[in-house]
Amino acid sequence: MADLTWIHFLAIVGAVITMLSGIALTFYRLHVLNADFGPNSIKALGVMVFLPSLLILAVLTDFGSETLAALLGTVAGFVLSGSESKPEQGPHQ
Repeated sequence: MADLTWIHFLAIVGAVITMLSGIALTFYRLHVLNADFGPNSIKALGVMVFLPSLLILAVLTDFGSETLAALLGTVAGFVLSGSESKPEQGPHQ
């Protein structure tokens, strides 16, 4: 494990604050809009939890850049996986 300096500590605290505020903001917006918990909410929560966690892993562990790039690619694939619009299906004949 790398030596924990004050800059590492600030990065970790910032990542945790970002994670918690992102989760709170997502739930607040769902409450204000009186919306249900759907796929977009899950994606928002996934990004709000995974990206700060990736920053914490980068600071605290000795993962190589290849490992961190693969994890970041996983996030990109997750976020962009549902970006295409699906055509509406008419009644079956």
